[in-house]
Amino acid sequence: MTEASRKRRIHDRDREADIIDAAHRLFSEKGFDGTSVAEIARAAEVAEGTLYLYAATKRDLLAKVIERWYAGLIDALKHTLDAEPDAKAKLHAFVRAQFAVFVDHAAFGRLLARDIRAEPGYRESALYRMNRDYTRLFMDLLRQGQAEGVIRDDLLLDIARDLFFGGIEHAAIAGVSRETLNPRARAFFETWWAGVRA
Repeated sequence: MTEASRKRRIHDRDREADIIDAAHRLFSEKGFDGTSVAEIARAAEVAEGTLYLYAATKRDLLAKVIERWYAGLIDALKHTLDAEPDAKAKLHAFVRAQFAVFVDHAAFGRLLARDIRAEPGYRESALYRMNRDYTRLFMDLLRQGQAEGVIRDDLLLDIARDLFFGGIEHAAIAGVSRETLNPRARAFFETWWAGVRA
């Protein structure tokens, strides 16, 4: 690779990062429907046509924003879980992290809950695969809890998973703030744990 092509690749990566940063900020502030491609291009300081070199549509750009955000979320969650001593503590940390998503990233939590998962083709998307990776972390914790003897052996893991994620989503969208995050996360965990513990 020549020095010129190396610099061009770095420049292209930086430009794409600037576009994704601008889109993330505007989607968070104004919502998907309230943000135009022209606004994103202006915020990223690129021509509107340049933006289309990185994403064919505004929906494709949203997918890139969410994929990058999700990758960071998964990495942060893994780090958080690694710091906990056992399955029960890890699951409690998972609850706090999941509630925090709806507090710190409310716009994306709502977009995922309402719009993205209902899209045709979602099950073939990179985002769907990332969501499966995320929920796989949770399923692994359930199995760890069973191996440690703290979660019932007869538990239907897919039902426990659906109650967990659906319950948190409903509770968080119904209203959680920075001030209520810890008490609501604790109350949710204690209620959910009562149904799964050995």
